[in-house]
Amino acid sequence: MGLSNFFNTLFGKAKVTADETIEKASEFATEAKVSLEELANSASQKIDELQLSEKTEDFIKTAKEKLDEASEWADEKSQQARVAFEEIIATVEEKIEELKKDKTTTTDSSSNNESNHNPE
Repeated sequence: MGLSNFFNTLFGKAKVTADETIEKASEFATEAKVSLEELANSASQKIDELQLSEKTEDFIKTAKEKLDEASEWADEKSQQARVAFEEIIATVEEKIEELKKDKTTTTDSSSNNESNHNPE
């Protein structure tokens, strides 16, 4: 029992930690996207005020596109990480159940063997 409780606790905490980390990464990506969009809009306004060249406007447009791509990539990777962690945790939970069954089977066999060897 001690070993299975240990693994249940260990992987339960790992799952919670993984979920929290993924959630924080997703929140960070969202916050970064919003901040960079605000910065890009502000820069765009300054460019309009200063009447800078089209090259700068193209740079801002390209930066916004790359930011959107990066945000999508971060979202995709966080989802992939969540799925991977869930698969790992499911596999470990299956192994824990197998160990519990093996222990029960082994304990039952030893009890049966002892009863067969101890005539009363």
